[in-house]
Amino acid sequence: MRYRNPDALLPEIPVIDCDEGGAERLFDLGVDGAKRLTQIARRTLTPPVVAWLDWRSRRWAARNDSPYVPEIEHIAERLPRAGVHALNLSYEWACTTAAVAPAMMRALDWRLDGMGGELVVARHRSPAGPWLNITWPGFVGVLTALAPGRFAAAINQAPLRRRSYLLPIDWAIDRLKIDGSRAVPPTHLLRLVFETCSTFDEAVEVLRDTPIALPTIFALSGASGEACVIERQEEKAFVFDGDEVMANHWLNSQWRRGRSRGLDSEGRWRALRAAAKQPEIAEGFGWLRPPVLNRLTRLAAVMNAATGALSVIGLEAKGTIAMPVTKPLTVEMPLPPKR
Repeated sequence: MRYRNPDALLPEIPVIDCDEGGAERLFDLGVDGAKRLTQIARRTLTPPVVAWLDWRSRRWAARNDSPYVPEIEHIAERLPRAGVHALNLSYEWACTTAAVAPAMMRALDWRLDGMGGELVVARHRSPAGPWLNITWPGFVGVLTALAPGRFAAAINQAPLRRRSYLLPIDWAIDRLKIDGSRAVPPTHLLRLVFETCSTFDEAVEVLRDTPIALPTIFALSGASGEACVIERQEEKAFVFDGDEVMANHWLNSQWRRGRSRGLDSEGRWRALRAAAKQPEIAEGFGWLRPPVLNRLTRLAAVMNAATGALSVIGLEAKGTIAMPVTKPLTVEMPLPPKR
């Protein structure tokens, strides 16, 4: 009796060649996926909530200095009343990431059901070199990406500042603080790094020193064996050099006061930290186990800056855990010639 591969009937993750076209080009080539993404948000959050978030996000974007706001406007014109601003300027994901140079292991959690099946990998070309972006059509920033021969990087949501005894009050105070900022959103800064930074050291400098609109955590792994985690507040930074794991709580002792994000942030951090010490762990998805894998996990990826290889899979909740909803995709991008 022949046994069918359980992945055989799953859809493939599209690989879209955007050349130098950026997020607008990705949207134009994947407009149906962008429409489905906005439908997911409206179904999960309800149209009135999406409309209110979109109004607030549009007002903030109009005052913001990000060079990518015009791309959000372009996409929003093509999808009126769809919540494009809200999706692009939301910051509701939680993640677990290991930077073990030259590799990076990444699990991204998000509360919107259906995101895992809409994943795409976009090929980009920019002045600093070619790069691969694990993303969704209509999303302008960067969450997870690989620049062969340069670095891999990912962004995690930072803890919520603890200013009171009630989470809703802390969240409202944080929103008011963000509303007054014109600094670049963290996901836009990470995109800028992939487009303009030729080396790992340049990327670290930009992510460490550029003012940002709200706290975040970056992880980088370099093609020559470098790695670091950068914990950021608006104008402050802590850098942890060498192989490290980030989840959704602070590692530095000075910023310990805060509400960690996602499900069991410290448990995810400990589990991936232990897995990252195993030999050849970055050659597959053997590290993707609970609690790193949980019901909110929407994608898992392994990236290698030294070889240009990327592997990714989309996931969705099946009961209490997430299961694959796409075939595993492996992309090998040629390394650029050495300068």
